[in-house]
Amino acid sequence: MKFRTLCMVAVLALTFSFGVVAQPRMGERGEKRGEAQVKRIKEKVGLTDEQTAKVKDILQKSREEARAEFENSDGDRDAMRESMKKRMEKTDADIVKLLTKVQKPKYEEYKKERQQEMQERMKERQ
Repeated sequence: MKFRTLCMVAVLALTFSFGVVAQPRMGERGEKRGEAQVKRIKEKVGLTDEQTAKVKDILQKSREEARAEFENSDGDRDAMRESMKKRMEKTDADIVKLLTKVQKPKYEEYKKERQQEMQERMKERQ
């Protein structure tokens, strides 16, 4: 009986420890999301490998700036919203500078799709 109980406890402990190890850290989730975003832009717009690397750098820098702004904010949501809007516009402009004439309309279509997806998610939350 004791052996059986001991085995059950060991199995439960291992199960929970694997669950904890499998959970990504907050920064890792952001990195994976960023990688997925770069991959999606590459596929939708047809980026070259060089453009892809530059877009990845631009998005990484934007995420780092956002994290720093959030950490240094005093909780003023309006100021944070305005700052986010400016950062997104700058990020977008930096990406557009990398694109060819053929890629720019594809990127605009990608942005429209993302905006629609975001609006749908917002409706689902209500």
